[in-house]
Amino acid sequence: MAPPSSEEYDHLFRELSKNSESARAELIERHIRLVASIALKFRNSKVSLEDIMAEGIQGLIVALDKFDHTKGVKLSTYASWWIRQRIQRLIGKMSNAVSVPHDVSQGIRKEARIRADLQVELGRDPTDSEVSYILGTDRNVSKRVKSAPKHSVSLDKPLTEDSDQTLSDLMSDEDGPDTYRDSGSLKDDMEVALKFLDKRERRVLSMRFGIDRLEAMKLDEIACELNVSGERVRQLESIGLRKLRALLLRKGEIDFSKLDKFASTDLVGKSEMSPLELSLALDCAN
Repeated sequence: MAPPSSEEYDHLFRELSKNSESARAELIERHIRLVASIALKFRNSKVSLEDIMAEGIQGLIVALDKFDHTKGVKLSTYASWWIRQRIQRLIGKMSNAVSVPHDVSQGIRKEARIRADLQVELGRDPTDSEVSYILGTDRNVSKRVKSAPKHSVSLDKPLTEDSDQTLSDLMSDEDGPDTYRDSGSLKDDMEVALKFLDKRERRVLSMRFGIDRLEAMKLDEIACELNVSGERVRQLESIGLRKLRALLLRKGEIDFSKLDKFASTDLVGKSEMSPLELSLALDCAN
């Protein structure tokens, strides 16, 4: 759908001020082209275009909820920043094996751009002090960028093209104790944790992350299989992840051990609890 004209804008926002859901939906649908035009600029990233579009639409929705049409600014102008910001955050989080904070990923790109410019200008590789001088007020960001992981190496990748030996073979210690994963208890604990989700949340997360499946599924594939909207799939995924965090995270670290007390606690309708209710119930169980 084409973007609204000035007259249509006025009409839609008058209806939106009356809490009209149809006007809100039309404003979102008529700015999908804007989301697509911004999303296509990131099509060469490692994140699928479907997920980039989905995150861009979330940015559009946030912008619409915060937008004040009486200021004389177009919604498309205001929403562009929110759309781009949400997409960049998603790419920074999902494009690498190790997730880094958004400001650090932005700092990595900025420092790489400065190094490339200095290399052309100086005719040699710039020193760290020269890069820090150009960064100026962002020196603290530069220090965090240095500590961020630059790349990852697969433990199952062959060391050479003509060898089947992998890095994990060199690192393995046959005389060492069994690891948490070797004992199989990690899978058992994950199954216990997933039981605290309701049926649809558990099914969405299983499809989304490839649990007990050959491969992970995309948002639109899950929506098609469950015969629901993509927005509903995102809601179920978000709720399920928040519940798992409430169950498994303690002080920012994964702690499966506390599931032992929680699993033995008689909680009627525990799978229907909100993340907050689960956290409070866990405190009582301890």
